Amino acid sequence: MTRHFGLVDYKVQEAEFFLLETHRHAKKLGFLNVQFCTAAFVSSARSITFAMQSCLKGHAEFDSWYAPRQEALRKDALSRFFHDFRTVTQHIGENLVSGGSHSNTGTFYYFLPCSDLPNVPEMDVITACDTYFRRVLNLVFDCYVDLRTTVDGQWYFTEEHFRSIGKTIEDAEEELGFPRGWTDIKQPDIEPYRWELLRKRADGCGIEEQFHTWLDRELERPEPLPPYFPVAK
Repeated sequence: MTRHFGLVDYKVQEAEFFLLETHRHAKKLGFLNVQFCTAAFVSSARSITFAMQSCLKGHAEFDSWYAPRQEALRKDALSRFFHDFRTVTQHIGENLVSGGSHSNTGTFYYFLPCSDLPNVPEMDVITACDTYFRRVLNLVFDCYVDLRTTVDGQWYFTEEHFRSIGKTIEDAEEELGFPRGWTDIKQPDIEPYRWELLRKRADGCGIEEQFHTWLDRELERPEPLPPYFPVAK
């Protein structure tokens, strides 16, 4: 990777922050706050896929993996709307969060069309933003699953992966900034524990909480090993 995949995690967290702020302000009668938060959310959410491409562009496995998903996003009406919404908001200055209703059932905000963007979702702003966020978050989750040895240090630093690329545990130690042989205590059956120790020093996915909260999905993690008891000498 040319850039650390943690950039994608950061943009997901940023988008979630503005989405939750949109939720909070949407409970009140305040158009400006909802407009501001919606625009900020859309800008952040749209940048998630940009960050993903900047981290993985040129990686052969990613390019073939992403191409059909990118095409699906282009054909998806809601994703296309938010793409155009960001363009209209950022480059023209017009915010389409311009309609609303308030009654004993609650306060709801709606997108209204303009000359630059005549087609808008019928669903309310919160529902549309939640749906779009989950759609993009599912894409990130699938990336963590399908390309896990590329984007997730917990799967990158495994014996199986390093063997597949012709490298050794000493190479892994060196990649993490440690001396070659740093984890070798000259005990039998120690190598799996050496790998586990290295994974504790490596980065992993930083948005497992978002996957659980918004998607009810959990990433598979390497199985923890039982306690190791050195052989007495």
